[in-house]
Amino acid sequence: MPLFSSPWLLAYFLLAVVALTGVLPLATSSRHHAAGGVATDGAPPARLEGDQELLMTERFHGWMAKHGRSYATAEEKLRRLEIYRKNVEFIEAANRDGRLSYTLGENAFTDLTHEEFLAAYTSPAPPPELMTEEEEDMVITTRAGHVSEGANFLPAADEVPDYVDWRQQGKVTGIKYMGKSCGACWAFAAVAAIESEYAIKNDVEPPVLSEQELIDCDTIDDGCRGGLPQQAFSWLMDNGGIAEEWQYPYVNQNDNKSHACQKDPRQTYPVKIKNYGYVGAMSEEKLMQAVARQPVAVRFGVTDLCLQHYRRGRYDGECIKEGGFVVNCSSNILNHAMAIVGYKGKGSDTDKYWIAKNSWGTEWGADGYFYIRKDVADPEGLCGIVKTSPSFPVVA
Repeated sequence: MPLFSSPWLLAYFLLAVVALTGVLPLATSSRHHAAGGVATDGAPPARLEGDQELLMTERFHGWMAKHGRSYATAEEKLRRLEIYRKNVEFIEAANRDGRLSYTLGENAFTDLTHEEFLAAYTSPAPPPELMTEEEEDMVITTRAGHVSEGANFLPAADEVPDYVDWRQQGKVTGIKYMGKSCGACWAFAAVAAIESEYAIKNDVEPPVLSEQELIDCDTIDDGCRGGLPQQAFSWLMDNGGIAEEWQYPYVNQNDNKSHACQKDPRQTYPVKIKNYGYVGAMSEEKLMQAVARQPVAVRFGVTDLCLQHYRRGRYDGECIKEGGFVVNCSSNILNHAMAIVGYKGKGSDTDKYWIAKNSWGTEWGADGYFYIRKDVADPEGLCGIVKTSPSFPVVA
């Protein structure tokens, strides 16, 4: 005869053994739930809260190791952990939401608040005196004055190819990192355009040129406090060309301080600027015509949190905020500059995009690049990309 003639007796026996051994409490109070993480509604928790904190801490340590991050004090590390946690939660929630046309992800900026990110990696809007009336139309600027070139310089709209990517032609240098707290994106955008124009014109590999020279020596712009790519072209026209990176290496990524100009007037620089031009404002079609010929420097409004965490895909200007609200990027503040190195120009609206070379390093975006929705209804373009005239250099 079996020891337990009824399955109910067996069940009660097992419950008694479990209770006596302390494996499972017979009753749980709300106080026990708070202390031990055991659910009171009868459903087992997916994971204990303490385990979640431990996993997030371990994830943060892995992120620190990957990005070479360390902090001066334990208090600062805890503060950065909390910022990292909030950013990770935002990234995962936005990706789950499904309304974005692009994907967010962790990167080198995940331990920064959005305010810190904007202060460190964008630049102030240039003062009005740097803006000139010549931006209204596409012109070529020469030492003799301004000469309108129009269609004589750019290919006709019906002649441009559907797809251009100057990277595939080997005419774009690698992604660079402008460093923290130096708003020199204008210099990086200008140099990227010069490097590619020189390579295209001479059918050679692009030279790696010096942004630091512009930051230190360009008296028209304002170094780490901001500037305009076209002003950099103008300054270089009258100052003997631009040094290569090895001649005038970049240091602002290390100390972010102002430096005296080290340019040697006796030195000969092979890359010289003879002219520069503007693409007419409020025209993505003209920008496409220009990019079909060479990469072009543009200004852009970096205003939403999603751009800080952009990973891949075509950015359409929308971002998810707390509460699930969708917000759009703004063209009122053009606080960043990049080089447009290609585009996909035809097909459906969902297929069109600009290819932007950024200066935030390869750990941001699609290995440092950024895909931006093209041909939007707003005449200023997405986030103001053609609000003010994009500009391009003409090398000697």
